[in-house]
Amino acid sequence: MKIHRFTCALAVLAGVSSSGCGSKPDASDDLDGAPEQAAFALSVSDDAASEGSATASDAIDPATAEVTSALDAVQQAIDANVAPELANAREAVRDLNQALRHFMEPIVALVRDTEPSAVVGAVKTWGPVTRGATEFQFILRHGGQHHFGWVLEARPAGSSEAYLKVAAGGITVGYAKRRGVGTLGLDLDALASVDPTIVARGALLARFAHGKAGSIVGYRLRDFTADPQLHAPVSALVQGVHIAGGYNRLRLAYRGNIAETATAAPELVLSRARFKRGVGGRADLLVSGGDVPDGRIWIVSECWNADLGAGFRVVRDCPGDGIGGERCSIVATSGDASACAELVAAPEFAPSDPEAAMSDPSSPEGDVTPPETMPDGTPPSP
Repeated sequence: MKIHRFTCALAVLAGVSSSGCGSKPDASDDLDGAPEQAAFALSVSDDAASEGSATASDAIDPATAEVTSALDAVQQAIDANVAPELANAREAVRDLNQALRHFMEPIVALVRDTEPSAVVGAVKTWGPVTRGATEFQFILRHGGQHHFGWVLEARPAGSSEAYLKVAAGGITVGYAKRRGVGTLGLDLDALASVDPTIVARGALLARFAHGKAGSIVGYRLRDFTADPQLHAPVSALVQGVHIAGGYNRLRLAYRGNIAETATAAPELVLSRARFKRGVGGRADLLVSGGDVPDGRIWIVSECWNADLGAGFRVVRDCPGDGIGGERCSIVATSGDASACAELVAAPEFAPSDPEAAMSDPSSPEGDVTPPETMPDGTPPSP
C-alpha cells in the first residue's frame, strides 16, 4: 500500500510543529501514527542547516517536500555571524536532533512508499532492511481510530540473534497526520551495540503535544552525550516550545565552553533560550563546573538582534547558593541592555537543578512531563 497523500502541503516549522488544513487526519491511513523527525526535533532559530532540524528528506509524506525545501532556502540564507550563545544553543540542539535522526531515518526508509512485509490483525511490520552493518524492522500497532504504538528493532546484519528494541513510542493523532499527543523513547546504547556508526550514548525519553497554535516537546536526557570522547554525559530535562508565528522557547542543558573562562575546558550550561523570527532573541545561562570554581556559579545573559548578531552580553560571577545582586561581580560586559528586544528584555532562567521540572505558561499545549522509562510501543488508551 502506498501512503495516502495530503491534499494540501504541511509547512514544517521550527522542527516541532506544523500547520495543516484544519481537518482531522484520515483514520484509514496506516501511517497516521508513524514517527518522523519534524514531530520531535528542537529548534532555536528555525535554521535547519545549523540546528539539524527536519528537512524534506526526513518527511514520511513527500507532499511536504516542496514547502520544506523553500523554508530551508530561506533559513540557510540567515547571517552566519551569530551571537556566541545562540551558536552554542544551536550546537546543543543539533546534537540532540542528530541523535534523533539516527532512529527516524531507518523508519522513513522502511515505510515511505513501501508495503508492510507482514500484517497480523492491527499489527503491521516493515522490514527487515539492512542499512550498513545493521538490520532494522519497524512494527506499527493500530489501537483505535487515532491511537497508535510503534517499535523500532535492530540487530547486526546477517545475524540470527533476537532483535533489540532500540526505539519505541505511541501517539494519539490530533489535528494532522503524525501530530498529536504521545511519547517517544530512544536507546542510543542499544543502537550503538548493533550499529558501529553510532557514536552518541545514553537515552532520550520524550513526551510531546502538537496543536494548531504550536507545540511542546520535553526530553529526559539519561547520561546523554553526542560523543563520549569529547563531552561527559548529561542527565537533565530539556524542552522546546514552538508558538505559531515563529516564536521558540527552549530549556537546554549541555557541556560547552564559556568564552570568558580561563581555558577551553567545558562547563555545564543550563540555558533558557528564546527567539522570535524577525525580532531577535536572548539566552540566560547558569554555568558551573569546568573553569568555574566549586561553590560559584557564572550567570550569563546575551541578547541578539533579528540578524542574529549579539547586541548585549554580560557575564557575572556569583555565589553558588543562588542568583544574587550585590554578591555578584561582573566578569565581562559588552553592548547595552537596551539592545534587547522588548519581547526578551527581562531575563528568564532554567532551574538550577537540571532534572527539576519547569513549567512554561506560554506553551499553547500546556506542560508535558517526559516518561521515566522506555515506552513499550503499546498504543495509548482511547
